[in-house]
Amino acid sequence: MAINSDSVEGTINETAGSVQATLGESVGNGSMQFDGKVRELKGKAQEAIGKAKDAYGKASETVKDWAEHAPDQVREAREKAAKLAEESKAKVRQTVQEQPIAVLAGGIALGFVVGWLLSGRKN
Repeated sequence: MAINSDSVEGTINETAGSVQATLGESVGNGSMQFDGKVRELKGKAQEAIGKAKDAYGKASETVKDWAEHAPDQVREAREKAAKLAEESKAKVRQTVQEQPIAVLAGGIALGFVVGWLLSGRKN
């Protein structure tokens, strides 16, 4: 990412303001000292704006990357889900073919349990 001009200018103003304030204090010039402090604070604010712009730029790039990759990720997830469903279907089919009586008994038992739960029996 490019260097943010606000950050650079803010650092320069902060440093120059600090020097100016120190010089004003040294020579006893209150006006110079005040102007230096104001310039230093302006530099800090400008630097903060630069950092905020950098953070916004990074967040914007991240969102853009996510948006670009989202269709591929959705397609991959859909393919995995379809493959898993097909594998599960094949396993169920195999189990039914190999053990039809056990599957039928399990289905009947499940039907009784669901019926019992939905009947609203109260003890």
